[in-house]
Amino acid sequence: MPARANPRHPESVPRPATLRSIPGKLALSLTLAALLVLSLLACASASSASSVSLRVIDSSSEPLTLHPHRSFDQYSDVVISQIYEGLVDYDANGTMVPRLAVRWQELSPTRLRFWLRKGVHFHNGEPFDAQSVRFSVDRQLHRQPPAVNAMLFDPGLKAEVVDQYTVDLVTPHPDARLLSTLPTFLMMLPPKYLTEVGDDGLEHLPNGTGPYRYLDRKPGQSIQLTANKHYWQPGLPRIKEVTFLFVPRAQQFDALMQGRADLLTKLKGTDCLPVMTGPNTRVAKREEAVALWISLRNLDGPFADARVRRAVSYAVNREHLIDYVDKGSSAGISTPSSVIENGYNAALKPYPFDLERARRLLREAGYPAGFKVRALASEDTADMVRAIKSQLAMVGVEMELTILPWERFLATLTASKRKPGKRGRNWDMTAWVTSNPTLNAFFMPMALFDSKSPYSIMQDPAFDQLMLSYVRETNPASRREKLNRLQARALSEAYGIYIAQRVQIYGLHWDLSVDNHPTGMLIGRTLAEAFWKEHPDSLWNESLQPKKRPPARRP
Repeated sequence: MPARANPRHPESVPRPATLRSIPGKLALSLTLAALLVLSLLACASASSASSVSLRVIDSSSEPLTLHPHRSFDQYSDVVISQIYEGLVDYDANGTMVPRLAVRWQELSPTRLRFWLRKGVHFHNGEPFDAQSVRFSVDRQLHRQPPAVNAMLFDPGLKAEVVDQYTVDLVTPHPDARLLSTLPTFLMMLPPKYLTEVGDDGLEHLPNGTGPYRYLDRKPGQSIQLTANKHYWQPGLPRIKEVTFLFVPRAQQFDALMQGRADLLTKLKGTDCLPVMTGPNTRVAKREEAVALWISLRNLDGPFADARVRRAVSYAVNREHLIDYVDKGSSAGISTPSSVIENGYNAALKPYPFDLERARRLLREAGYPAGFKVRALASEDTADMVRAIKSQLAMVGVEMELTILPWERFLATLTASKRKPGKRGRNWDMTAWVTSNPTLNAFFMPMALFDSKSPYSIMQDPAFDQLMLSYVRETNPASRREKLNRLQARALSEAYGIYIAQRVQIYGLHWDLSVDNHPTGMLIGRTLAEAFWKEHPDSLWNESLQPKKRPPARRP
C-alpha cells in the first residue's frame, strides 16, 4: 500500500517546497490546489490498490518447505495454510469450525465421521472428495519414510470412505490429540496431481484447495500468492495478492515504517510507541499461544542431574526479563503450555527467583564453581536469551551461545540430535519462541520432551509413557487429570526453563483490518478474511466524523 497521511497527523501532509518563494494569496491558492491534487491522487492510488495487494513480514527466513508432508515448523505452516486446507479449522476466537468438512461426529473413541463440503476443487481443477481424504492420510502416514509430522498421529490412523462425500478417520486406539491436530497438520492433497508430479513437483508448484494459489518465489526474498478465484466460500479472499517478504530481523521495523511492508507480525515491545504514533501505522496486541522457553539436555552433562536443572530455573529472574526485556509484553509461565490453551494446568506455579537456593543445589550436585554449557537459540529470542545468560552467570553457569535465524536454527537442532549413549558434543540448551497451532496443552510438552520429537534434546521414559497414557484415555475427567500430570512432571523434573507467554504484537498499516489469531500464527483464513478499510465506518474516515470514535479493538 502507498503511504498515506493519517487524519490523526494532519501535519504529515507534505507542503511543496517550490511554492515557498511565491508571495501572498497566489501562493496560498496554489498550495491548497496542490494539496488537493496530492490528496486526490493518494486516495485514487489507495483505492485502486487497497483490495489488490498485501505485503507481510512474518519471518526473516523463508519457509523450509511448501509441501505439507515435509513441514513441522511454524513459518512453513503459515504459508502452507494459505494454499492448502484441512477438514476443520480454528477461527479467530479459538473455536473449532468446519472447513473442508461441513460437520463431524465422534461415532466411537476410535472413529470420527466427517461429512465433506461439495463442489470444492483443487487449484488445478481436480475435484475434492472422500477419496482425496483417504489418499492424503495414506500418503502422510503410511509412505516410507512417513511425513515429518506423522508423530502427531496414531501410526495406525486410516481413512475409510463411506460414500463420495463422507469419510471416517479410524484409529486402532483412542487418540486424544486427533481432532486438535487436524487444522494444521492434516492438509488435503490432490491424488491425481501428486501421483503425476511426485513430491518434488508438489514442492515446486503447490496445489491445494485454499483461498490463495502459489504464484512466484524469489529465493531468500519473497513468496507471492494470488487469490483463488474459484474458492468455495464466495467473497473470499478479499485481498487479491499476498506477498510474504523475508527481511532480516534488524530491518523489519524500518520496512514497516518506511512503507515497504503492510503487516509485521513479530513487533518488539520496544518498538510499539513509534508504530503507535507513526503517521500511517498502528499496533494490534493479543495474548496468544506463543511462549519462550529453554530446553535442557538430560542425557549427559550437568543437566543429567535434576538438581542442576532446578538450580538454573531458580537462577532466572522472570519478572526482570518481562519488565525490562519484553517491556511488559509477556507473562510468566510454569510449563511450556500457555494459559489460553485447552487443558492448561493453572494450579502450577513457576520456580521463584532464588539465587541462594540455586547455589545450594549446584553445590549439592557437585558444581560449586558452576560449569560451561553450549546453548543454541533462535534469533527471535536474542534479547531475552542474552539477558538470561547474564543471570545464569551469577551462579557460575557460563553459556557458550550460538544465535541463528529460524531456518538455520531448526536445521542445526535436528541435525545435531543423537541417540543416547552415542559420543560427541551436543547442545546442552536450546532457546526458542514458537506457537501452538493445536491450542491444546499437550502439544508443546510433546514437541519439546517426547523422545520421538525431532526437536527434543532430552529423554524420559516415564514422560513418554505418561504421554501415551493421556493420548489413549477416553474418559474426559481422567484425560484431564493425566494432562495435568504431564505438565506437573515437566515442571517438577525441570525439563526446561519456562520463561514467558508472549503477547503477540502486530505492527500494521492504519487502514488494514486483520485479526490476530489465538495460535500466534497467520494460519487458516486469517489473511483471506483481512481487508483494506474503505467502508463508511473506516478509521480512514475518522476526520469526517470527529465526534464518533472508532470501536476499541479487542486486545
